[in-house]
Amino acid sequence: MCIFTYLMVSMATMYVRGYVVNDWDQPFDFKCPLGQAISYISSEHDDYYEDRKWEFQCRSVGETRDCEQSGYVNEFDELLTYVCPHNKVITGVASSHNDHYEDRRFRFQCCRVTGRILTGCYITGDVNVWDGRLTLNVPEGKVVNGAYSIHKDYYEDRKWRFNICSI
Repeated sequence: MCIFTYLMVSMATMYVRGYVVNDWDQPFDFKCPLGQAISYISSEHDDYYEDRKWEFQCRSVGETRDCEQSGYVNEFDELLTYVCPHNKVITGVASSHNDHYEDRRFRFQCCRVTGRILTGCYITGDVNVWDGRLTLNVPEGKVVNGAYSIHKDYYEDRKWRFNICSI
């Protein structure tokens, strides 16, 4: 019984932990394994670095193909608004930080899920407050296919919303 309990706790810890993808002020380029899409996003802000560390988890969605990575979709200190083209889902995120602007630019990888179409899309409310923790848990049977973010110089931070669709 002890071994079973240990295995269950270990598996749960692996799921909750996800992949921390960067250190303060450092770039990152995260991609889910083939056949998976982003299912969880978490981020914490630090006032000293005026930056965020990011964490992602992925979930199986079926065969993915026709993957492409966007160029940067925002300028520093500017609005970010991005939706994957052609009925695709977000399977990766890349970013670089600039100390002068104390902000990040973002790129997204999008893939088509074979034999599936996106329906019932909606935009979440804010998933974080200024300088606070960001948490997005994508419900089972749903995927992320867009991101929206505004930057405020006073906080040197971004507020985020995401486009969620049924698949």
